[in-house]
Amino acid sequence: MNKLMTVGMAAAMVAGVASAQDGMVITGQAPADNPAETRVTVEAALVSSHVWRGQVLNNDFVFQPQITASQYGVSLNVWGNYDMGKNYIGIQSDTSEIDVSLAYTLPLDINDVAFDVGFVNYNFPANAEAVGNEYGYNRRSTTELFVKATVTTWRQYVIPSVTFFGDIDKVDGTYILFDVVAPYEISDYLFVAGGLSMGWANTRYNDAYWGTSANANGGAIDEGFNDFNAHGSVTYEIMEGLQASLSLQYTMLAGGAVEDGARVRYEAKEKVFGGINIAYDF
Repeated sequence: MNKLMTVGMAAAMVAGVASAQDGMVITGQAPADNPAETRVTVEAALVSSHVWRGQVLNNDFVFQPQITASQYGVSLNVWGNYDMGKNYIGIQSDTSEIDVSLAYTLPLDINDVAFDVGFVNYNFPANAEAVGNEYGYNRRSTTELFVKATVTTWRQYVIPSVTFFGDIDKVDGTYILFDVVAPYEISDYLFVAGGLSMGWANTRYNDAYWGTSANANGGAIDEGFNDFNAHGSVTYEIMEGLQASLSLQYTMLAGGAVEDGARVRYEAKEKVFGGINIAYDF
């Protein structure tokens, strides 16, 4: 097996397969025999719901393809979401989201902590034609910068990380993701991983994504934790360079004004969802 259970790929498989929870794919932390060689991975996932940072955007099946190219610790990823059933703003049988992210693993190792920096540009091509726009649904795109710190001391057993996202475009808010992943290699061909994560956001972020007239104070929401998640995956290498993964995730909200916003804007306040992902590395 070409070492799926490296720190970078473990986080990508567990968090990224089901919902692109992190909003980016980082492969630079994975050791390579030849870092100058360009690695390209093409993936296709069928997922039972589209959930992002606790927001249940679609309760129906979605198709999520992506492609990642990496070299010298730099990773470029393009990820898309195609809604098979109707999503939270009425988009159906259409591509509702295309994200482009660029990540770089810094050549630093400070007390076994790896650092990644980059940006994610979120694009919503179908939003202008969406049914409703009361809460800014017609927003066509926004961009976040991120810094991620990953503790690699115990990476064979557990991988804690924290990622700071700062929106520099339409939202102008801050979201911080705390995540811990436990990877385990059952055999040369079979790999499992599980983890827990939670997200904290400031007032501007919460007002943009959760604020509604149903909330107190005219929609304003204080800073605080938004979402709590448990996630897991099983990955099997079918042949050299070809892997199949099954993933399962449970997400719930912190309650209060965030939960009130979910009732009005999104399709559920908690969700169990999963998917199957096929990845080819060449």
